[in-house]
Amino acid sequence: MDRIEELLRLLEDGKWHRITEIYQSLKTKETSTKRLVEFLSEHGLVHYRSSDESVKIDSDLLALLRET
Repeated sequence: MDRIEELLRLLEDGKWHRITEIYQSLKTKETSTKRLVEFLSEHGLVHYRSSDESVKIDSDLLALLRET
């Protein structure tokens, strides 16, 4: 499974997750995780709050994933 799939699976609960939780869970570097989250955010797949470094999946993407 690639990192994007792993990240989206982690976010499937629809809740906000801290970057620290994500990179520790995925066993990746903090900088790599932030870049991935920022990329997904730029493309509207996740919401990223830089103020507290939290991320959650976009509700439309979540609905689509739950359909499949």
